[in-house]
Amino acid sequence: MNFKIGTFLILLLMESMLFGQDLKVEPYIFVSKAGDTVQAELGRFKVLEGRTNNSNDSIQLSFVRFKSTNENPSSPIIYLSGGPGGSGIGTAKGNRFELFMKLREVADVIAFDQRGTGMSHQLPNCPYYAEFKLEKAFDKLVYVQKTTDNILKCLEFWEKENVNLKAYNTTENAKDIDDLRKVLKTDKISIWAISYGSHLAFEYIRLFEENIDKIVLASLEGSDETIKLPIETENFVFELAELAKDNYGSEKKYPNLKEKIIEVHRRLKKKPVTSAYTNRSGGIDTVGISNFELQSAIATFYLKNPSDSKKLPKIYEDMYNGDFSAIASDVMVMKRYVLNGVRPMAFAMDMQSGISEERKKQVDEQINQSILGSSINFLLYEWMTNLGFPKLSNEFRELKSNEVNALLLSGSLDGRTYLNSGMNIAKKFKNGKQVIIENAGHDLYMQSPLIGDMVLDFFKGKKLNVDKIVLEPTIFE
Repeated sequence: MNFKIGTFLILLLMESMLFGQDLKVEPYIFVSKAGDTVQAELGRFKVLEGRTNNSNDSIQLSFVRFKSTNENPSSPIIYLSGGPGGSGIGTAKGNRFELFMKLREVADVIAFDQRGTGMSHQLPNCPYYAEFKLEKAFDKLVYVQKTTDNILKCLEFWEKENVNLKAYNTTENAKDIDDLRKVLKTDKISIWAISYGSHLAFEYIRLFEENIDKIVLASLEGSDETIKLPIETENFVFELAELAKDNYGSEKKYPNLKEKIIEVHRRLKKKPVTSAYTNRSGGIDTVGISNFELQSAIATFYLKNPSDSKKLPKIYEDMYNGDFSAIASDVMVMKRYVLNGVRPMAFAMDMQSGISEERKKQVDEQINQSILGSSINFLLYEWMTNLGFPKLSNEFRELKSNEVNALLLSGSLDGRTYLNSGMNIAKKFKNGKQVIIENAGHDLYMQSPLIGDMVLDFFKGKKLNVDKIVLEPTIFE
């Protein structure tokens, strides 16, 4: 027998054996964080960990199914969490619980834990961390060098632990979704997702478009948008500065905020500062703040939603006047918790999603010219450049036109996945309906009951005669 044919048949047999095992489903009392209780089902099934590297290892994936209240349910609706690294089951316990319950009017609703997350197969966390002295300000080069060295130690650790890190990529993740469809014994599924969940959904569309009934995606992260463009982050910050001039007619106004933002960063480039902050014990500690550390804190904590960015004008005005106390504790968190380590699933997913050569050239041109640099990407871009970690094929990053029946939602004040990007993605959906949520941020599903009602109507098959929903603006502090 030809060796390649023999290998293929063995893999096919392994897959059939896995799917030959009954899906394990058991009653499950689901309790939300608010204390709401509902009878659900906990499902478990197995998939091959690495489908492309001749691995016979299998991993367990888990989901919670909320059974439909409809006597004639439509295709099951599978929720894909963001991150990467978010838990679908964990999300259902939070403030989206109400929407999970509503969608039962249409079909079974499934909170899916992707590989490496939640109640599904977990990878061992790396025991190593990069350390940064709080009282000292460090420039970007120090962070790049220390974190890169730390990741190399983590990669050695995972190799010794026989962790197949390369199997944790968005293509394998998409194939898991289709394996879930198979064990559910349904021809088609519907998908409901946000942020990285939309990035994953785009790969599912590329591979399995014919298996999709309907799809709702919010805060769109395109196939080649794991790395955000620095100029888009700068434009967003300056858009906030423009809105803060009049501050929606409120008494507190910020007429020269853009100029003050530019000046704060110019000063820090020349000379870092040291500022006090109150620690968890109530004592006073000091933290050094470089321009890069400020960029990272702003991008991490103050751009995602209007509830975050409402604090930004005052913070910048205080810093312009020499007071860095409001940002100091955020910089401490960046040094001690955010930039000092990596989580295996999230790291592997992002690194292998990668960046196209064309987009890389754009980032290289913009990174040192824009106000926040590439800090919205944490240090992913630098790690991609320095580590040489494998990435998925070029085809993965090319979002092509499709026929999917889709509802696409974008917040006008989303500081993570930008509105203009969402508008460009929507052009690829021949049967897509884009709705812009004015004054909404990244986590937009629960920012108004109107949004949940619209999602429900779409899944019910109702025609949507709306292109925009306008929410009340969030006044800057």
